[in-house]
Amino acid sequence: MKRLILPILLSALLFQSCVNYKEIDIKQVKIQKFNLVNTSRANVTFDYLVDNPTNSTLIITSAEGIITKKGVNFARMELIEPDTIPSTRITSGDISLKIDLLDPISLLSMGLNISSWKVQDFNFDAKITIKTSSGYKKVLKFRNVPLEHLTDRL
Repeated sequence: MKRLILPILLSALLFQSCVNYKEIDIKQVKIQKFNLVNTSRANVTFDYLVDNPTNSTLIITSAEGIITKKGVNFARMELIEPDTIPSTRITSGDISLKIDLLDPISLLSMGLNISSWKVQDFNFDAKITIKTSSGYKKVLKFRNVPLEHLTDRL
């Protein structure tokens, strides 16, 4: 009997630390602030609304990726600071990304009027690392996702 207790406890701990990421629902994402730092760098802050029905607090520890325009690398993005999503509730928050243009000349060739750009021309590849309050870590990878479908894929 004593031999069975340890495996049962370890199994319970293992299953308790696992989070079903499919239950998490990203309800809304929108740009809150766009700060042009210089000609090739911008900081973008997004507002989000997330439903996290799981029992684990989620911490977005890192995020990085490449934005492409018609198959050509356009910009690199990186999370500025980690963000925390509390468990068992619907919460709103914001997350900031640093975006560096890889080729500033391509920006000039596209025209400086950002509102005239077609979002359908842009895709992104990204790697996002999420940790739970229990220490479990998950890396989400996205490849060639249309920028217009960002919230659908998350």
